[in-house]
Amino acid sequence: MRYIKRRFPRRYRRAGGRRRWVLLIGAAAVIIGLLCERAISGVSPELIQEAARGYVLECVSKAVDAELEADPAPFVRVERESGGQVSMLSADQERLNSLRAGVLERLSRSLKGRATVFVPVGSLTGVGLFNGRGFPVPIKLQLEGSAVVEFSTEFTGAGLNQTCHRLVMTVQARVCSPSRRFETSVEAEASTVLAETMVVGQVPKLNIQP
Repeated sequence: MRYIKRRFPRRYRRAGGRRRWVLLIGAAAVIIGLLCERAISGVSPELIQEAARGYVLECVSKAVDAELEADPAPFVRVERESGGQVSMLSADQERLNSLRAGVLERLSRSLKGRATVFVPVGSLTGVGLFNGRGFPVPIKLQLEGSAVVEFSTEFTGAGLNQTCHRLVMTVQARVCSPSRRFETSVEAEASTVLAETMVVGQVPKLNIQP
């Protein structure tokens, strides 16, 4: 009996090859997902805390930048004498109150509800060499948070007979995740210089009550 070798059209062979690659990629994705899930289940509280702190600081930075870009006008008015010397510094209280309200409103939305933080996959292995390396693995947290915005003013020496005045905004934020799986509590603080004035000679009067 003569054996006849059957040949399939090339398009069928290509389709079969593609299906094998799709199955292999799908299987690899499932295996990686299971390994990541297993590693995440044993992630340390300190790692979750650092990831949550990074998320909070990012939210604060975005809120402050958005409010400052919306209204770039100066926060401090400078009054000078006829000789050009600074005689008084006064803050725009209306603008400061508006800035505080805007930042708090944005943070009230971003610091509450479901949030995604990211942990490098190398940090999940427990191997020091891989710590902080690899692609980011997303972790879902249910956050409850609040924030406080305060303003302060300071003078620092800036050379011979020179003084630098700064108006600084400090945002203190606190969030907690009551989840049984990823329970954590984080406090973070970030400061932004709103105005900086160089004064030559005598320190001027201040009309700043942040």
